[in-house]
Amino acid sequence: MNGKIKTVHRILLTVSILILGASLVFYLIKWEDFPEEIGVHFGSDGSFDVVASKFFGFYPHLIGSIVIAGIAFSCRLIGKRKTGLRISEKGEEHFRIELCLTLDCIALLVSLFFALWSLSVSLQQSLDTDKVLLILGLIAVASVAGVMAEIVTYIRHREKARKAAPSGIFHRLCRLIPWLLTAGAAAALAECWERYPSDDALYDDPAYHGLVYSANFDVYYDRKFLLAALLAVLGMLIVVEIISVREAKAGKQPLVSLIDRLKLLTGVFFFWWYLLLMSEFAIGPVSVSVFALLCMISFVLYARSRRADG
Repeated sequence: MNGKIKTVHRILLTVSILILGASLVFYLIKWEDFPEEIGVHFGSDGSFDVVASKFFGFYPHLIGSIVIAGIAFSCRLIGKRKTGLRISEKGEEHFRIELCLTLDCIALLVSLFFALWSLSVSLQQSLDTDKVLLILGLIAVASVAGVMAEIVTYIRHREKARKAAPSGIFHRLCRLIPWLLTAGAAAALAECWERYPSDDALYDDPAYHGLVYSANFDVYYDRKFLLAALLAVLGMLIVVEIISVREAKAGKQPLVSLIDRLKLLTGVFFFWWYLLLMSEFAIGPVSVSVFALLCMISFVLYARSRRADG
C-alpha cells in the first residue's frame, strides 16, 4: 500500500485504540467508587440483566482489544501477502486497500460500541439501545460497502488466465473467517444460554424458563432452536469444506471461487443474524436482501468465469 493509505490506516487504528483506551482509563478512575458487585451486562431494552463482580467490567475492554488486535493483524497480513485473485497488479493494490480500509472502519465502530458499553457500566446507567443499533447498522453498512467495492474492483481488473488451483490470502480467509465467526457465535450462545428469557419480568416465571423471544414472529420459542441453527451451519461448513478441497485438487478454479464467496457470505451474515436472534431483535429484510443480492452476484461471476475458461 502507498504511503497515504498507510497513514490513513494508522490514524484509524490509532483512534480505535485511543477510544477503547480512554474508556478503560475512565473505568479505572471510577473503580474505587464501585461496590463489589455492579451491573456489567445489558438486556435488549438496555437495562442491566447481569450483576457480578466489578472485575467483569473489564469485559468490553478485553473483547474490544481482541477484536482490534485481530483486525490489525489481518491488515498487516493483507499488506504483505497477495490475495491470489486473477486480477491485474493495479487491481490487486486497489483490492487490498479497500479490504484494509473496510476492516479499519469496522475496528473504529467496534471500539465505539465497546466504549459505549464501558461508559454505561462506569456510570451504572442503562445502555442507549438507539446508539447501539446505529453502530451495529453502520458496521453492517461498512461491511456491505466494502464487499461491493471489492467485487467491482475484481470485475474491472480481472484477468483471463489459465486454470490454477486456488491460492493466496483471499482463499485462505474465505475458508478461515466463517469458522472463526461461527466459533464466536457458539461462544456467545454459551455465554447467553442461562439468561433466557432476557425480559426480567418473565425470567422467574417457570412457564417462560429457557424460552427466547422471536421479534420477527412475536412469539417465544425453545432456546434449543438456537443450538439447532448453530449445528446446522456447522454441518454446512463441514460439507462445503470437503467439496472445496476436492474441487481444488481437481483444478476447478471457478467452482472453488464460487464456494469461497458463498462460504464467506454465509459465515458473515449467519453471524450477524445469530447475534440478532440471541439479542431478541428482528432480522430485517434489508440484510436478507443484501445477502441474496451478493449470492446472485457470486453466481454471475461464476458463470462468467466458466465461459472465460471455455
